[in-house]
Amino acid sequence: MKFTRYIATYHVFTTEGLLAESDSEDSARKQLKLALASGKVERVRRGLYASHAGRFEGIGVDPYEVVTALDPGAVLSYHTALEALGVAHNVAFECRFRTDRARAPFSFGGIDYVPHPADDAVLSRRVRGSAFGSALATTREQTIVDCLKHPEWSGGIEEAVRSFSAMPYVDSAVVAKLACADSASLAARAGWLLEAKAEHWRVPEDVIKQLQERCVGVTSKLDKRSSESRGWSNRWRMTLPETEEEVRSWAS
Repeated sequence: MKFTRYIATYHVFTTEGLLAESDSEDSARKQLKLALASGKVERVRRGLYASHAGRFEGIGVDPYEVVTALDPGAVLSYHTALEALGVAHNVAFECRFRTDRARAPFSFGGIDYVPHPADDAVLSRRVRGSAFGSALATTREQTIVDCLKHPEWSGGIEEAVRSFSAMPYVDSAVVAKLACADSASLAARAGWLLEAKAEHWRVPEDVIKQLQERCVGVTSKLDKRSSESRGWSNRWRMTLPETEEEVRSWAS
């Protein structure tokens, strides 16, 4: 494929992808250098570029396009997954994703891209990323467990819980299975959330009991980063970052 046609076809691309479809690797490298100098192509990070040619002129680059061009198998995770699923309470200027093709964070277009190690066990689904394609994101259930485990990557525990509340439905049995397989403290956090959303999500009582059994005798925190305890959940033997009434309001 000719270089001009390639950059008019692919909004974000890798050097590897460009060379694989080029008639001449030497010519493609030279034309890429010229396109960078003219502004028709912009460097995102080493080996990754964004096109501003043809139909892409004046069009912003969607973060999900950057991620999928870097790694088609990458999975949007944590707060980025909340955004991709359309439930994030607030917008963040970072994009977190699981991949085995990048280790170091990078920035482009006002967005901080933060890679996390790939995990084949993670549950994912395909979501519409932009007018130019789709991306993989963790499922609602996986996202809940991820964010409860790492609120620091999810905008904080209040942001995470408020975002969960926008989910119309989740498979509570899957949430329980994932949380119980991880740790007693995570089972307690998931149990507290599912109890708070029991009516809205139609959570069976046996799921709640399963989580209670997993965390019996363990004292935990809803927000593992919080150094203060302003509230307490008796059923889950869990300290809360604010009063129980306030924290439950996040889930309403």
